[in-house]
Amino acid sequence: MAYEWWYMMSKATFRIGLSGHQQLGDEVTIQFVSQQLHDLLATYQQMARDKGQGIVACSALAIGTDQLFVKTALEFGIPVEAVIPCAKYAEIFSAPETLDEYHRLLSSCQNVHSLPFDDCSEDAYLAAGHWIVDHSDLVILVWNGYPAAGKGGTADIASYSRLVGRPFVHIHTRLHTVKQYGSLTGPKVIHEAAKRRYAISKETVYQGSVLTVNKYQMRMPNGDMIERDIVERPESVLVLPVGQKGTVLLIEEYDLGAETWQLTIPGGKVTDLTPSGIRKQAEIELREEIGYRPGRLEKLLDFYSHPGYVAHKVHLLTAYDLEWEPLEMEDGEEIRVHTFTLDEALAATRVDYRCDPEAALALWLYRESLSEPLSHSP
Repeated sequence: MAYEWWYMMSKATFRIGLSGHQQLGDEVTIQFVSQQLHDLLATYQQMARDKGQGIVACSALAIGTDQLFVKTALEFGIPVEAVIPCAKYAEIFSAPETLDEYHRLLSSCQNVHSLPFDDCSEDAYLAAGHWIVDHSDLVILVWNGYPAAGKGGTADIASYSRLVGRPFVHIHTRLHTVKQYGSLTGPKVIHEAAKRRYAISKETVYQGSVLTVNKYQMRMPNGDMIERDIVERPESVLVLPVGQKGTVLLIEEYDLGAETWQLTIPGGKVTDLTPSGIRKQAEIELREEIGYRPGRLEKLLDFYSHPGYVAHKVHLLTAYDLEWEPLEMEDGEEIRVHTFTLDEALAATRVDYRCDPEAALALWLYRESLSEPLSHSP
């Protein structure tokens, strides 16, 4: 592998962090990883010397890759800084020999940073991985390329490195390849929402009775100007009506945009955004669209509908204890009301184009809220 030179500005120390699997696999893979770590550290140490800089290795000292990395760094005379994820970290080294090795390596570190977690948990391990990325100029990830089996795995550290623009070298334990992601030769590329940080102007290009389209202009760090069109909708309430013996009532309406009939749930826009205003609007929508007044309303979820190109908050409720007390439908509405068992309704969500996605979300959230375990996965 050809290792590129890096741009270190005025920094006096080049910091290399590591995250990797505890179980590397067979002896061939262990030898491959060991050789790559040796070559990488040798290369970057020489580059640092040529630039008149120091070099530091950062690790959590876990068994497997971490300890292999630390031992290699110490062989090169590279100082090591350790991050300890939790106060009870030593307890994870169950065998006496592994505990002794952990304490030996810990005593060899020039600095030790302890995170504020008492118990060792996935959150603690994830925080340690983030700490290593945040305190490194380059990260080495020894990883099989698969998604993490649990929170805090090396895959999560790869995603975080990519998010914050930290360059990393992937030593692939399955394919036995090495690849660098991101550049060390210039300003960091930070992947974040352009609208949040770089928006410089906003212009309303369409104003309708329900929808507004705003055009945002953003100036990116490289000076380029880009535009984004965002559709804005008033906040809405959606209600899943629950009938007798656990049935659910769905409505079927013609969707003009999709040009098809779809199953959905009652709902409409909200003008009074107080909790009582949202519940009052939910009651009105129920009485207009299915003819029933709710005796009880419960919150399921507040969420953003289709974020990224639509600004739209949705308040999702469940309605119980329904009693017939209809209001007049709005002019032009053609609404068919269907009674389903919950299993029938959930089955409809699996039929292509049959069910509105927000109604499907409501049904599965309601199913999950019940005490019985799920019989099928959504």
